Amino acid sequence: MHMLDLGLFKYMLDYTKELLNEQCGSWAVQTIEQRLTEIPRFHGLKVMKNAFELTRMTANDLWNIMKVIIFVLDDLYETSEEQSISNKRLCKVFYKFLRMYLVTREESFTHQSCNELEVCCTPYRITSKISSSER
Repeated sequence: MHMLDLGLFKYMLDYTKELLNEQCGSWAVQTIEQRLTEIPRFHGLKVMKNAFELTRMTANDLWNIMKVIIFVLDDLYETSEEQSISNKRLCKVFYKFLRMYLVTREESFTHQSCNELEVCCTPYRITSKISSSER
């Protein structure tokens, strides 16, 4: 895995950190780092303690965070009216990105994988207005 492959994910983590600091305060980022340290050891999975120190991360470190990020973000905060992005919506954005990333990493494309990529790439803007049912 090359670092260029994971460049967008690094920017997503940066944006998420800024978003959480703005919406919830520093406790949200601290909770993410705490959740990452509580992940039990597993063969082939190495998660760094300081996940948001992105300047010192290798592609392998980012790939390992990519494997667990949705579980770490799930139920991180309760959504209130003054928050622009709900926790559920933030998790959906990461889920869509991960699906697109995995489909585009395939060596060859079939008709089915192209259809799946098309479904993944449907417009999904994080800052657009959402219905109250998605919050």
